[in-house]
Amino acid sequence: MFNLRLGLATMLLTTAGCDHNLDSIDGHVLGNPESVVFSRNDSDHIMIVMSDLPDLCDALSSADLPHADDFWVVSAWTHVGVNDPGDYAVEAFAAVSRNAGIDEYDTEAGGIKFNRIGADLIKAKVDVTFPGNDRLKAKVKAEYCDSDLFLGMY
Repeated sequence: MFNLRLGLATMLLTTAGCDHNLDSIDGHVLGNPESVVFSRNDSDHIMIVMSDLPDLCDALSSADLPHADDFWVVSAWTHVGVNDPGDYAVEAFAAVSRNAGIDEYDTEAGGIKFNRIGADLIKAKVDVTFPGNDRLKAKVKAEYCDSDLFLGMY
């Protein structure tokens, strides 16, 4: 249930940017994210969430499920406080919904290089590898989302 909730939360954040397609996970072609957002918890851990759903932050703040049958969400988060640019290890989760079914993937193999950390915008390079050696790499610009993306994690 936690992974499904995290996946749905990850699927719902606000428009920002990504430099290219995210390749694929287990044969699911992801493409370009429509939304890239981030949030911090009380310990200054950072979570970045990417999705092909528009207005992801609004969707995450809502209790309703997305209206789309086919969508994907990828989230990556640090386990330490992040206040300065640099390289940080992350854990990641992906959920891919096709025809109302959801496939979930998680990994602890990855990192984020934070290039710019602002109150409302983060620029970073995300690099995570999922089981089966499916590697997702992207340069992202994530906008702040005032929603608790870490809800239920700790």
